[in-house]
Amino acid sequence: MSTIANIANSLSIAYAGGRHPASPVGDPVDAAAAEGDRVEISSRARSMSRAAEPSSYSLARLRAIRAEITAGTYETRERIAVTVERMLDVIG
Repeated sequence: MSTIANIANSLSIAYAGGRHPASPVGDPVDAAAAEGDRVEISSRARSMSRAAEPSSYSLARLRAIRAEITAGTYETRERIAVTVERMLDVIG
């Protein structure tokens, strides 16, 4: 869990009178500001963040594939046959 210090206080600076117009006295925003505002990142969000980061394996694999394409050795009869089989499985 991350802590963000005094968001409510910094928001009130932007408004005349020092308070957000939608925050009446005794509003939960005041209680949150007294405790310190918090942001909680869910485990699903953390997992999605990790999944979006490229791994060193995937970068190495990508570089190898690019090198094969540049060298003209990536497209082989076997790879083309596998690709055609997969496409046919999807289509039919």
